[in-house]
Amino acid sequence: MLSTQRNLFDAIQSFERRVVVDNHIDWFGLSGLPENSNTAFILGTTTDRESSPLNLLLEDLSGKPKVRKNVFMFGMKSPTHEDILAGHRTPLLVISQFDEYATTILDMDGIRKFDQPGGEKSKWDSSRSINDEKQKILDLLEIKNVGETARLKDIKPLDGKLRLSIEQQRSKCFKRFWESNDVARLAYCRLLLGKDRESRKARKEFEAEHYPNVFGDLHLMQNALFFNAGCASDDKAVRKMAAFCGIERLEMP
Repeated sequence: MLSTQRNLFDAIQSFERRVVVDNHIDWFGLSGLPENSNTAFILGTTTDRESSPLNLLLEDLSGKPKVRKNVFMFGMKSPTHEDILAGHRTPLLVISQFDEYATTILDMDGIRKFDQPGGEKSKWDSSRSINDEKQKILDLLEIKNVGETARLKDIKPLDGKLRLSIEQQRSKCFKRFWESNDVARLAYCRLLLGKDRESRKARKEFEAEHYPNVFGDLHLMQNALFFNAGCASDDKAVRKMAAFCGIERLEMP
């Protein structure tokens, strides 16, 4: 695992409490409250994928860096040509801290250009990985399309099987990226099985052909499990999945 500064995984673990945040709350304001001084706020996969423009995660509208030593960004870096030649073919996990040096270490010019016409975002095609993930979920649910879940007369046996799998695998998630992703996927399957508004919305997003943020809640859960963290979100679907995974939620003022 790479860090832009030092061993930030251990630094995050040294905080009394850790929370992964979504993109719909004032994480910067919350992180500055005195009562949250010993809480590590982690901007995970969901935040950087859904933020636009991306540079406003790190700086304000005037270009002034956002400095919070209890805020961290977590993401994945695809191997470069040089990495592959050196034998590193798997993606690298990267952590950055929002200290006074963060914007001098990161490629801020590249980040600012990311959302501009012709920038890297326009080349970002995640459809293949999304379709692969959808198929894994359908296989777990033993169906051909997600619409079948709404027609199931008795979801208890399947839901119980998923719940048991989460209970058996959850303890293996800490600091294990793919294991935590497997458990988050099980929680997402349970969400799809529900009969309430949040589950209906999740199924509609799942069925959409071109919706790049369909697995945002799944990624948030994965990040929380990976860091042994809680979550901070106002989203009811996230709350349901957090309950499925035994993840604590930060109460918002």
